[in-house]
Amino acid sequence: MADVEENRAHEQPWKVRLLNESQRRSLATVARRVELAAWHLEERLLRETPPQLALTRFTDPPDSAQRTALLRLVQHVRQEVATLAVDYHLAVTQESFVRSTIGEFTLLWCDLEDSRPQKLQRYGALNPQADEVLGPPIQRLIELMLAMSDVTGGKQESIRLWQEVVHDTPEGREG
Repeated sequence: MADVEENRAHEQPWKVRLLNESQRRSLATVARRVELAAWHLEERLLRETPPQLALTRFTDPPDSAQRTALLRLVQHVRQEVATLAVDYHLAVTQESFVRSTIGEFTLLWCDLEDSRPQKLQRYGALNPQADEVLGPPIQRLIELMLAMSDVTGGKQESIRLWQEVVHDTPEGREG
């Protein structure tokens, strides 16, 4: 084992010199995406059953043999990414859970703003009732996206408010 590590130590400078800094940064970006995709796949494979979502249905789950093979492949992918990172001195980056969550929900807020009924007119004539009927649920989703950002950003008032919310459903609303 020590021989393998010693050989790796001699190989590294040679491999590192194959790429300039920009090339290493590009390789690191792709390798990070591969690593995250493998992690996401592993998380999905380890779930007993897929989540019950309103707009997404997961079908065609892998059978037991496929699941086992995929989990092994995930481990190999992780090992290859780790080897690339070492061999080419790829920079490790830190991703702030808080900032990435805020960013994700901020982008969703922007997308929802573009889904307001008046914006949907760009896809064709809009039923006159659409604004009255569709507007409020879109507004609630927008408010929820902003609340996600506030809570993730540490706004204490929002944290306290959403810790206390038990179950707020459209059926439970008056209106």
